[in-house]
Amino acid sequence: MDQDNQINLDDLSTYQQPLKNKQNNMALASLIMGIIGIVTSCCCFGGLIFGSLGIVFALLSKTQDRFEGNALAGLITSIIGLVFTAIVFILFVGSGLMKELAAGGGF
Repeated sequence: MDQDNQINLDDLSTYQQPLKNKQNNMALASLIMGIIGIVTSCCCFGGLIFGSLGIVFALLSKTQDRFEGNALAGLITSIIGLVFTAIVFILFVGSGLMKELAAGGGF
């Protein structure tokens, strides 16, 4: 009867902790590039370069036809950075053309 209530210590030593998912470094790089792309979108080349790199890293980190959390966030922030860069570029070109036309110049 005492043998049924005893705990076998050999069974307890074989317990293994669950394995954590390994973080995808490309997805993290995509997120960082997307954030830097948004911050540097006022500089035409900064937003363009970092936004493009963020999209490339997000696409390279895609696993099994799915994006993980950081890759999806990196893709979205990179696209936002590119859109902001395009808006800033259009505003700069538009304001330059308006000044030229207001000064009486033309094409």
